[in-house]
Amino acid sequence: MKKDDITLTEEQMRERAAEGYFIRDLEKDRVYCPTGEILRKKSTRKNGDIRYANKMACKQCEHRSKCTRSIWKEVDFPENVREMRNINWLKSEEQAE
Repeated sequence: MKKDDITLTEEQMRERAAEGYFIRDLEKDRVYCPTGEILRKKSTRKNGDIRYANKMACKQCEHRSKCTRSIWKEVDFPENVREMRNINWLKSEEQAE
């Protein structure tokens, strides 16, 4: 069984996200960020990738600097991808150790 075939509960998705990942819930078409906020579908790009964002959550997030240098984070997911590493987040966690 491939990792993408495993169905995770909402709690499991949030736990995985907290490790420094963006986790996409394919059933509800949303993404969990490392702080547990929900990013919603914003658009579909010409290449078919789906863009997710939550401007209000990012603007108010106390951890934004660990995630992005922008005012908010937009995350593009190819069709069948369920998780993406938040490289900036993971680097900041390594530096804190």
